[in-house]
Amino acid sequence: MRIFTRKHGTLSSSVLNLLRREKPPEISTFTEHMKHGAGSCIDKNYPTASLKTVFSGDIPTSGNSRQSTGLMGYPLFSTYQGFFHCWFLCEAHCKDLVNQILAAPPQLQTLKLFDELSNAICVYADCVKFIAENAPNDKIARAAIVCNHNAHEFVEKLNTNVDLYKAIKSVSDKEEVVSNFNSEDITALKSFLNDMELSGIHLPEDIRNSYVETMSEIATAGANFLKLGQEPAVVKYIDTPEALRRTYANEYKKKIEFIELHGPGTEHAMSDVREFTFRHYHAFNQDRENELVNLLQARHNMARSVGFSSFSERELRHTMAGSPETVSTFLRNLHSELKPLVKAELEHIKYAKSDDNRHDFSEPGINPADGQYYSRVLNEKFLVNNHKNEMFLDMLELQNVLEGLNIFCEDVLKISLVAESPMKGELVDASVVKVGVFDEKEGLVGYIYLDLYERDNKAPRTCLHTITCGTRTQIPVVVLQCSFLRKPMEKTEHFHYPKLNLDQVQTLFHEFGHALHAILGRTTYQATSGTRGPTDFSEIPSMLFENFISHPEVYYAVINPFVLYNELDFKLGTTNLFNTPYSALRTETNIVYSMLDLELHSTAPTCTRDVANKLFSKYSHLSNIPETSPHLRFSHLYFYGARYYSYIWSQSIANLIFYNLFHDDPFNENSGDKLKEFLKKGSGSDFKSSLDELVGYQFTQDDMIAAIVEPLRIFQNSYLDSQDISKKWW
Repeated sequence: MRIFTRKHGTLSSSVLNLLRREKPPEISTFTEHMKHGAGSCIDKNYPTASLKTVFSGDIPTSGNSRQSTGLMGYPLFSTYQGFFHCWFLCEAHCKDLVNQILAAPPQLQTLKLFDELSNAICVYADCVKFIAENAPNDKIARAAIVCNHNAHEFVEKLNTNVDLYKAIKSVSDKEEVVSNFNSEDITALKSFLNDMELSGIHLPEDIRNSYVETMSEIATAGANFLKLGQEPAVVKYIDTPEALRRTYANEYKKKIEFIELHGPGTEHAMSDVREFTFRHYHAFNQDRENELVNLLQARHNMARSVGFSSFSERELRHTMAGSPETVSTFLRNLHSELKPLVKAELEHIKYAKSDDNRHDFSEPGINPADGQYYSRVLNEKFLVNNHKNEMFLDMLELQNVLEGLNIFCEDVLKISLVAESPMKGELVDASVVKVGVFDEKEGLVGYIYLDLYERDNKAPRTCLHTITCGTRTQIPVVVLQCSFLRKPMEKTEHFHYPKLNLDQVQTLFHEFGHALHAILGRTTYQATSGTRGPTDFSEIPSMLFENFISHPEVYYAVINPFVLYNELDFKLGTTNLFNTPYSALRTETNIVYSMLDLELHSTAPTCTRDVANKLFSKYSHLSNIPETSPHLRFSHLYFYGARYYSYIWSQSIANLIFYNLFHDDPFNENSGDKLKEFLKKGSGSDFKSSLDELVGYQFTQDDMIAAIVEPLRIFQNSYLDSQDISKKWW
């Protein structure tokens, strides 16, 4: 990844002039600005509370404090002009650091100044980027967008500053200096060098200029590909299946000539509706194909211009996997081991479809729309049928989930989550809850803003925003963002607090794994803290937390935090709740898309449809629906270019950790201590060595594959094979 990457934005000069009329708060240096933030916004007169209490609505989360500040605890972010004033301070501070770096002899201090420069720009830009996407009003949003653009332009200048590169390279070349570095120093040094060299800064000027031009082409093609992928499919009303026509007729109550399809329709119970919707929504589209080809070609040309054979080689060089060849071998071997399990699942799905639609069982195979529909339906029925308490799906109240999460953290990691008082003006919305994370020995270790509810001025996605990184000298602050729907109570200003389904609970735990990785990281350098590592490493804690919530004992603590776990309440014992008999097919689909992502970014073909058809024909057990190209709406080809494999890779290692340390006792304190020490290292140590130490042995790629396949095989042998298909247990 680049040292810094930011989004572009624009604002008219007239609006800029309007914003600049406001007088900013009296803060004269960026160092002074950095002293503010979440940690400085504590109202001792306002009581702390448990998350369950706050999310139950028993006490307010803001508004009682007499003190006021700006967004995210920074006084300068209380006015429109404050954003610009803060940027001027940040820019001046960064320029001063650049001058110090260029004037310093090649030594350890140069590396620390470089990290200080990186941290300063990130403290400003990461916060402004979050505010730009989630601002409380349009004016603040526009100011944040412009300042985010300013930061982006400045970052591009840093990334192409040859003198800066020479300064850090001179440190690397001084053997007598580097010989005194510890492992974390060396990791940080390599990180900065690698990030700059990925941009070709070490190459001649004409090649660097070509790189900048190609990056512009990538941005344009990527934006076009995403936009086209979000467009609905338009079909004639008269051509749609009868069941679909009835749905639209009831909705519009008037004559309709055309209808828009906004999704593939895999949730519909009628097979003809599913196939029709999938066929038209994912129909091959030449414009999408052209933009994807443009994106792939631009990425390929960019990588070649800076000395790599392909974009995939460039992206994977500094990951855990290390090369496209390693990833390809992993995916192919995993697919081979998974194949028998997928075939067994499909036999059940075929019978279910035959019975459901009264079709002859001899009909052709299951298409992708059927696969997604029946996997979901049969999984849900399986979970209900195999739990003594059939109402457990209705018990996932948000406040209980959060309290259960807190109980787990207290027991396993010895940290507590406490809702704290925000100051007036600190939150982007009144529904956001500020949470202090406290270690039983170290005290306060960080802050998490829980921004969990859907609203109009909020980016509709689930993610973790790092506002400040955790180091030995800096308290980390993150925002955990979801978009859960709250229903308003009648005739009041209050809301019903949401109940979450299994997927939402799993997602919340996934993002919380990221949050703890960021919060508990205690490295010397922010560049190696928490989630700063490559995707196939930084996803491991989040996938591990999915494993935690899948364990019945943890799950029970979540749905009913104040009642002791009783294994008799679950027929599944200590089985992974999310590994149902129909998980192998979903895993195979992810494998095939990972293969496609890797192949497209390794060869940059002029026709992606041929590559996709060939791969799906060879590796997918689902029958293709003719003239469809689902990959042309697969946005991860842009966002994760050549790195979509990271989720399966990380899942395999997370499974190794879970089954070696937590499966028999998910609340084991000794295992929790080991995990905590691992998280503290961030990405500041050798990835594989730190993971070997955590797992307890030097694991291989075969171990990683077994960690995914064996739990599915054991589960399938225990439950799927014991079912008589002819009795139609579903």
